[in-house]
Amino acid sequence: MKIKKPNISYELNIVEDLLPYIYQAKMEEIDIVKKRIKDVFLTDEDLSHISFNEVIFENCKFINCSLEKSSFIDVIFKSCDLSNSNFKDGYFNRCEFISCKCIGVNLSNSSLQQSYIMDSNFHYANFDNLSLNYIFINESDMTSVNMTECKVKNFQTNATKFINTNFFNTKLKGIDFTQSDLEGIIVSSNYTELEGAIINHFQAAGLIVLLGVVVK
Repeated sequence: MKIKKPNISYELNIVEDLLPYIYQAKMEEIDIVKKRIKDVFLTDEDLSHISFNEVIFENCKFINCSLEKSSFIDVIFKSCDLSNSNFKDGYFNRCEFISCKCIGVNLSNSSLQQSYIMDSNFHYANFDNLSLNYIFINESDMTSVNMTECKVKNFQTNATKFINTNFFNTKLKGIDFTQSDLEGIIVSSNYTELEGAIINHFQAAGLIVLLGVVVK
């Protein structure tokens, strides 16, 4: 599966104080375009309803910030801490999350397309009702993530932890988990989420516990 990479210009303006651009974007209803945003640390700030196009966020910390209904097109998050920030109802297309800390982020009711997640920690994140299409999650941690009622297509994963992940009402048909950790997941009582999922023998032995079977 081929994921489209972010289409970002080589000529980016370096930004080390983001808030003036946020205020301008809100007042003039304009997008933030062609910026390299470095070493910005924000806590409890309102960054909602902003469109970011051709932007690299590098070594930034957005802690408990609101980014609701914001859009990210051709955007890279590199070595960022986005913990407990709210991206609800957001839109992501041709994005990358590289070596990011995303503990407790809220991506519910959002759309994530043509995007790559690498070496990132999404412990306790909320992916409920998230639409995922052409997504590759590589060497990352999705432990205790809520992924209920997601729409998933063209999804690939490798060397990723899905431990105690909640897949309730999310169809996993065609997804190959054999190179990842799949343990203690939550599904519905009829296990329909697992129909057509690709797992290995070790994962099957763990999942059979869901049926109430004791393996000796």
